[in-house]
Amino acid sequence: MPNDPQNTPGNGPEDEHQDPTGTGTGTAPKAESGKGAEGDQADAVKTAETAREAAEKRASEAEQEAARLRRSNAATRGTDLDALRDEVRAEFTEQLVRAELRAAAAGKLRDPADALALLDVSALAGSGGDIDAAAVAAAVDQLVKDKPYLAAADPSASAPVWGDVGAGPRESAEPEPATPLDRLRRAYGK
Repeated sequence: MPNDPQNTPGNGPEDEHQDPTGTGTGTAPKAESGKGAEGDQADAVKTAETAREAAEKRASEAEQEAARLRRSNAATRGTDLDALRDEVRAEFTEQLVRAELRAAAAGKLRDPADALALLDVSALAGSGGDIDAAAVAAAVDQLVKDKPYLAAADPSASAPVWGDVGAGPRESAEPEPATPLDRLRRAYGK
């Protein structure tokens, strides 16, 4: 039947591999007449060469793009050595100020890290990368004045003295009472 949907060409698995003549036998296409196995090899070699040329072209384009990006990064990154030196010097100066601040806060604050958290380190660096020790000491003193609860305990105040709790060896020991009754008499002072 010509209008039968199951008989239409291209509708079944047998029609997937039709030969060039369109007979629909369900087999793989045969080599063109006159070419034979040598024709198939020539086609395979030509296809491989085309693929290799395309891959070489893509590799060349990728290398050119990478070179362009390297040049672009070098231009935007700023390879100015003076700027790099200034940046390193600023980082080093900040580390030195932090160390000076910890040293100045060591005897004045309970936790010297509080000074690092509460004070502006960049404002304490002097001009030219020098550290102004007087400014650091003044900043720590001002912090103790503003927040006295951060101050270290006064070393002149002695620790609380605990009374005698009756444990441990004694310097002057009385002889031990001979009987329990003597013990009671001593305890009640009779």
